[in-house]
Amino acid sequence: MADTTEANERLVCAILAEQVSTLRDRMDASAAFDLLWRTTALLSWLSGLLGDLSRHSASTNPVLERERAEAIAEVAEIRGELDRLAFSQAQRQDFARQIADCVVTALERMAVAEMPAGTSFSSGDLAALYVSDDQRKLHDAVVQRMGC
Repeated sequence: MADTTEANERLVCAILAEQVSTLRDRMDASAAFDLLWRTTALLSWLSGLLGDLSRHSASTNPVLERERAEAIAEVAEIRGELDRLAFSQAQRQDFARQIADCVVTALERMAVAEMPAGTSFSSGDLAALYVSDDQRKLHDAVVQRMGC
């Protein structure tokens, strides 16, 4: 029984370590996320300036008008790409938050004060805390790697 409990505790610790490692790898997103929003705002501002310049121009220059239209189209395309990238970053942040919440809850439940004598926190108990398929996949990969 002691060997099973020890193997289970090693598995739970390995899964938590993998989750924390994954979380660490995703933590650099906050600076990129801020930069995405600032760049998108700047592109909106530039697009507005180009429109204002065109409206206030006394003479119409077909070449300048074509270049302005191309610039506005390019700004719109870049903004679309930045919006998609920002959405992806938001999903990464959400997953990192899910992992952090799971690790904190698991560690709290594993604390001696939370567990009656003779009981242990199992990998199944840990899996019950997951809210996403990505967390379950990570869990399954560690279980498979450890041969449990």
